[in-house]
Amino acid sequence: MTKTDSLNHEIFADLSPEDRQTILDFARLRKLRRGEMLVRQGEVADTVYYVLRGKFDVLRDGRHLVAEIMAGEPVGEIAFFGGLPRTADVQASRDSDVLELSQQAYAALSARLPAFTQAVLRSLGRRLAAATVSAPELQPRVPDAVGLCAAGPSPVPHKLVHGLAEALAAQGGRVQILTAGDFPDALDAADDDQLSDWFAARERDGGRLLVVTGGGNEAWDRAALRQCDQLLLVGRAEDARHGPPAAHPLETYVLPLFRPRQISLILWRDQAAQPIRDTEHWLTSRQVHLHHHVALDRAPDLERISRFLTGRALGAVFGGGGALGTGHIGALRALAAAGIRFDMFGGTSIGSSVAVACARDDSTARMMEDFERFFLRDRALGKMNLPLYSVFDHHHLDRRLQEMHGDQRLEDLPLNAYTVAANLSTHELYVHRSGPCWQGLRTSASIPAALPPYITDLGEVLVDGGIMDNVPIGVMRGLKSGPNLIFMLSPGADWRVGSRYDGLPSRWRLAWRLLTRRHDGSDFPKVGEIVARSMQVTSKRSFRGAGVGSDMLLEPPAVPGMGLFSWRLGRAQEQAAYDYTMRLIEQMGGPEALQNWHAGAA
Repeated sequence: MTKTDSLNHEIFADLSPEDRQTILDFARLRKLRRGEMLVRQGEVADTVYYVLRGKFDVLRDGRHLVAEIMAGEPVGEIAFFGGLPRTADVQASRDSDVLELSQQAYAALSARLPAFTQAVLRSLGRRLAAATVSAPELQPRVPDAVGLCAAGPSPVPHKLVHGLAEALAAQGGRVQILTAGDFPDALDAADDDQLSDWFAARERDGGRLLVVTGGGNEAWDRAALRQCDQLLLVGRAEDARHGPPAAHPLETYVLPLFRPRQISLILWRDQAAQPIRDTEHWLTSRQVHLHHHVALDRAPDLERISRFLTGRALGAVFGGGGALGTGHIGALRALAAAGIRFDMFGGTSIGSSVAVACARDDSTARMMEDFERFFLRDRALGKMNLPLYSVFDHHHLDRRLQEMHGDQRLEDLPLNAYTVAANLSTHELYVHRSGPCWQGLRTSASIPAALPPYITDLGEVLVDGGIMDNVPIGVMRGLKSGPNLIFMLSPGADWRVGSRYDGLPSRWRLAWRLLTRRHDGSDFPKVGEIVARSMQVTSKRSFRGAGVGSDMLLEPPAVPGMGLFSWRLGRAQEQAAYDYTMRLIEQMGGPEALQNWHAGAA
């Protein structure tokens, strides 16, 4: 390959080989390794760059990915021509080569070669046409090159590699497994140029690259991972039984080269029957975006990983709504009958309970049984408290939650799940993705006044997530790319009661009724109902701002008489939601149409 061939990109497509040589005479060639910064936000823009090989990330405030720059594209041209400071950091996300032109060199080259100026202006025009006034954080592209690196002492299993390759191929397109043994003996893995050219050739062959390290060639392993867009750490789950596994040397080297969002952890076990435990030991020493549990004898586990890697993972987000939560279960029953399989779950309040049950792979029949046992037989919200801190006795509720979930932790669930609470100390949404399941559910459902807030070890005050986000779809979108189903509960738009305001009893009459357990049948709204309904009204208004986008919204109607604490109507609400969802699927054109929506949204 000649030097002028390095300029064989669209921006210079109309220039002759002689003109390209002139550009090289005026410019300086720079080589950057993955992780090196090309420009920094706020710097004086006295140079402009053109990417010859590799790839760069544009980071606003050092962390928000707003653009990706590929080979053949300019870097920093807007600030350069506008006399502005750099507006973002630009960091090499692969080993890369760039052409650098100073202001003096650019002026001299433009005078010598007017065609170069025209090429630059065309590129700038295309960039400006595609720009937006305020760029949101960019959802990363589907990775072309995925690197696999051992986490801890155990090597990456061949069965996992080939199973993942088959699952990726089934998603569409060719998959190449690359190891150090595939690198030609005539080439030197320590030569960055040779390795980068070889990788670029493999990418031009088409398909996705699955780069497997750990074959004993350390130079190749390091250089190969620098060419990858996504890092999969692969650890044997059992290695954490005695505490956090020590990092593999290659793992230590490569982790700083990737942003957390580009890193996922796969924890494998030989058989699905083996219990999942000790995940916290892996996560305490590794900052990863997502972790996944995989059983080598269960192909659907690797199919799920392939959906995350290709932007096809299907999420389910469940809103809060008390007893209406059985509507989630009915909708899920209909979707299961249509062959829909979810990959990740999240929810608020009663929705968080459904999310955890789904991530545990509970059947909808078991979910209904647990619901009725918890709220009807055990009456988890059936014991009153002296109303200084709450209306209901939280000790009784906490015991029921602990009995139901035992010592199971969120990070040990077979599938990813999160619950959300409102942090009154920081005014932020508090997302639970680890820790005891019962605590994640307790904090997410701490309805103000009805239940006392949950206090963290840091003294933070947490209450029901519905205060801030009753349908936490934004959290799901921040954790993964791909389509989602949004399950929203609504007790109905028109809420009227028959009781009169002047008919409220005095405090003495009310105290007597409480002591004698007498009820007058009044439908005057209770404290818990008022707070819970207020949260739903507020959250529904804020949900309009988040929007549905390409996701799908399910909002089954409430059955007559259903309220937020109408636990005995749970079965009727479950059936109504099932019927509603089945009708919706039929209106779409049947289960196949629903599957097509999933594929199209992805």
